[in-house]
Parts: sequence; C-alpha cells; structure tokens
Amino acid sequence: MNEALENIKSAIDKAKGQNTMIFKVNEHHPDIDYVVITSASNQRQLLAIADYVRDVLIDKNYGYSHMEGNDSSKWILVDSDLIVIHVFEEQEREIYSLEKLYANCERVM
Repeated sequence: MNEALENIKSAIDKAKGQNTMIFKVNEHHPDIDYVVITSASNQRQLLAIADYVRDVLIDKNYGYSHMEGNDSSKWILVDSDLIVIHVFEEQEREIYSLEKLYANCERVM
C-alpha cells in the first residue's frame, strides 16, 4: 500500500471507520488509481471520518479536490483526484453495495 493510502486508512481508523475496503481501479478507470469504501455507524461518525480524511489529504498535499455531501447526508464522497473515498452510513452502504462495482478490480485491502 502506498503512503497516501496508509495515511487515509489511518485517518479512517482514527474515526473508527468500519469494514474498509481499498480497490486498485486504474486498469478499469484511467482517471483514478484507487477507490476506498468505508462505513460509519451514525451521522456524527460519518462526518468525522470524512473530515479526518479531508484533513489528511490537505495536510500531506495529496491533492484534495472536493467533498460531496453535507451534514444530513448518509453518503459522503471525498475526492483527491487519484483516490476517491466513499464514506457511508452502514444501512446506506448495504443499499448501494458499491464494492460490487469493483469486484473485478484488485483489492488492496
């Protein structure tokens, strides 16, 4: 795992993200290298995970682009150009099952 992914995973762990999966997608999606999917047990934790990840991206100069979602969202996307991080509330993640989209990609974690 590269340094950026390790720091992103560490930020997720700090906020107690659950069931984190990392996929290497650059062979299927030429614009991005990795997709990270993680879960939060509640709204407050969802926002904390997204904020911690955004802070790491900015502090380490990994290329923070933008964040989609707001204080009432059940799914927040954090975009760092080459790495896209999806943070879901647990029930929302079950509904969308994004990991199925990346089933043919190498799972880094």
